[in-house]
Amino acid sequence: MNDTNTPEDIAERLLTLATGLATYARAENPDSDVLRAAAEEASKALHTIANPSNDGLLFAQVDSLIEDLLADYAKRQAAAAANSGVVGVRTGLDHLDETLNGFEPGKLYMLAAMPGTGKTTLALQWAATVAQAGQGALYISLENDATDLARKTACRLGDVSYAQALKGKLSPREWAAAVDNLRKLQGRLYLSTPRAMMPSLTSLVEGIMTRTGAAPALIVVDYLQAWVKRMATGAEVSDLRAQLDRFTPELRALGEQYGCAILAISSQNRAGYKDGGMGAMKESGDLEYNSDAVLTLSKLDERELKARGYDITYDPRTTPLKLVVEKNRQGMTGRPIPLLLDGDHCIVEEEVR
Repeated sequence: MNDTNTPEDIAERLLTLATGLATYARAENPDSDVLRAAAEEASKALHTIANPSNDGLLFAQVDSLIEDLLADYAKRQAAAAANSGVVGVRTGLDHLDETLNGFEPGKLYMLAAMPGTGKTTLALQWAATVAQAGQGALYISLENDATDLARKTACRLGDVSYAQALKGKLSPREWAAAVDNLRKLQGRLYLSTPRAMMPSLTSLVEGIMTRTGAAPALIVVDYLQAWVKRMATGAEVSDLRAQLDRFTPELRALGEQYGCAILAISSQNRAGYKDGGMGAMKESGDLEYNSDAVLTLSKLDERELKARGYDITYDPRTTPLKLVVEKNRQGMTGRPIPLLLDGDHCIVEEEVR
């Protein structure tokens, strides 16, 4: 291939690269190591094509990054000034926002928890918080239907009982007031609950952009393993780990392309529930490696309850939780953030002591 960069030359180089990849992909019984090596070489080639200013070199010199650093800092300074001191979108949990600098555009965040911990309640609350702040949020769930997600959000915004709403025991006035709060998020909070047909993430983002003119600031995938299983076909179904390893870079690329923060919820292995941490992430593969930050959410054991001096009889509706920033590529990991889950009102709050 030559080193000129006319549109025709670039097209020819891309076609050559695609032809080579197709040869590897269509081989009988392709070796996984060979395919990975081919993918790495293709990534390097694409970088070279996309960055001709580097003269084909696979590194950047410091002087070529100076303007990028100055421009990036100006954007960060403006974002922080407009967003109460953090660059990314706020979650509403002050200690988490300070640790992560908010959920930043183009970054991939992972939230891991065991079933019944409140991870959906927490992630849905984050999405609604972003929408309340005036930006778009897309919540994708393969476990809940859209009506139930909307009901939970209305209960949180209206501070009414989810159980009573399900049983029809709220007064019409109470429920109407809760729903009115939800109505205020029209055009900013989007709920996707695919069942029979799985849409591409790109099509979902493009659909929102068509309606609003902007990509959502936050996209939540609930949950990662279920999404990959639903998208897999044939022999791919039996190799979930390999599928996850391929899908997480795609999530990162989506966030970078559209300037969205991506939050993917991950289930945990039962064997790892007790110890928690990143090692308990189910079929983890490269999940933690590809993520910019990994958060774990868990209930407190008896020793931790005693250490926190928590008396469950004080308010039996609440469940004490801890949120831990296990990994933070752009900063420090934090101490456990004490939270209280009020499952009936669909609220998670920082414990004030």
